[in-house]
Amino acid sequence: MLNSFFDKFIFTNGLKYKHNNFYLLNLPFVIVPTELLIGIVAKGDKETNINLYYSVKDSMRKNLSKQFNLDFGMQGDRALTFMRNFFSASGWGGIKIIDFSPEKKRAIIVVSSSPMATALHGKSKEPVDHFLRGIFAGIFSNLLKTDLDCLETKCAAMNEKECEFIIKEVHDFDFNKKNPRRQLKVE
Repeated sequence: MLNSFFDKFIFTNGLKYKHNNFYLLNLPFVIVPTELLIGIVAKGDKETNINLYYSVKDSMRKNLSKQFNLDFGMQGDRALTFMRNFFSASGWGGIKIIDFSPEKKRAIIVVSSSPMATALHGKSKEPVDHFLRGIFAGIFSNLLKTDLDCLETKCAAMNEKECEFIIKEVHDFDFNKKNPRRQLKVE
């Protein structure tokens, strides 16, 4: 048994290992040691982190969200629930959507046990979950059909209990504050 999410796919033969690759239905994925990803985010280089965030966001938006929709036939709230469950079951931490307003094009997400933040707990002065920020921004941008951005406002790497993410349109962030300037491109 892996976990309840992936066990369903194992039972229905939807999770496969063929040609030295893992597939969830037709979606290829890899199992990666967290330390490889930590090596990127632990540098704390603003330019690298911003580029990483936008690359993940664009990939999620343009490719992966569409692949989820094609392979799993889900849209709207079902797609959001599936993706939350997929990323949680894949080891990205316990993901909870604590506020979601489609009308305001805004969401707040809390992640417990983020692998990056947990590994760097107390060792960073800046938020480190740039992969998750990109994933969340891409998912919600597709879901709400609007270009949204994501800011990590609390991070376990900075001695917080959990990581908190705010997703909204870029012009709604206050660029007079340091955190948006460190995590997003200033328009």
